[in-house]
Amino acid sequence: MFDVRVDLKRLEDRIERFEEKPIETGKIMFYGNSGFTRWGPKHGHRPLEDDIRMKDGSPVAINHGFGTSTVEEQLYYYNRAVLPWKPKALVLLSYGNNRAQGYSVGEMMSLLARLCDYARHDIPGIKFYLCNVRPLILYTENPVSIEMVNEYNSLLKAYCDRYDDCIYIDHTKSPLFYDSPEDMGGYEKIRTDLFIEDKVHYNQKGYDAYKEFFTEVLDDIL
Repeated sequence: MFDVRVDLKRLEDRIERFEEKPIETGKIMFYGNSGFTRWGPKHGHRPLEDDIRMKDGSPVAINHGFGTSTVEEQLYYYNRAVLPWKPKALVLLSYGNNRAQGYSVGEMMSLLARLCDYARHDIPGIKFYLCNVRPLILYTENPVSIEMVNEYNSLLKAYCDRYDDCIYIDHTKSPLFYDSPEDMGGYEKIRTDLFIEDKVHYNQKGYDAYKEFFTEVLDDIL
């Protein structure tokens, strides 16, 4: 067992905002940290729900990203932020905040696996799209952190390989995040024009790339 690293009530207001929205079941839910949260008009971008649509143009996406969240908080709020919507697919993005709060890679994976287990039990037929660590300028400038990133990615892929309902989403295999195809596969040389000044969050170019990226990786269910 391990200690809870955060006050699990600190993001309660974000979850209450989800609960104010109409419940639409059977859609694709994007659940995770600020990489999803900021994909919307509050931060000057097109809504995720407008960017990710079925091939016939009909709406399919629900954005339940809540910024600064750790995977422990995503698990804690599962019954309120995920289960009532009974999504047909869950796209999960979680890494950076966990590392910042002191979670080990093993702890992250244990919590993530528990979240998937709950959804698997409660929502028969659900599919999981588990995102590896996004290429960030932060990692390019701080190579020391790459060892932990690679460990997380390796364990996440191994988890996905064990389950038929899990798809491993590998950002580093997409040319959208690199200036040159030769740079793909790592975190050393990435496109810097996708980010705002903090070098972590995307600008509109970044979300344009994310639109194309997720349209490709979700092709089988769109």
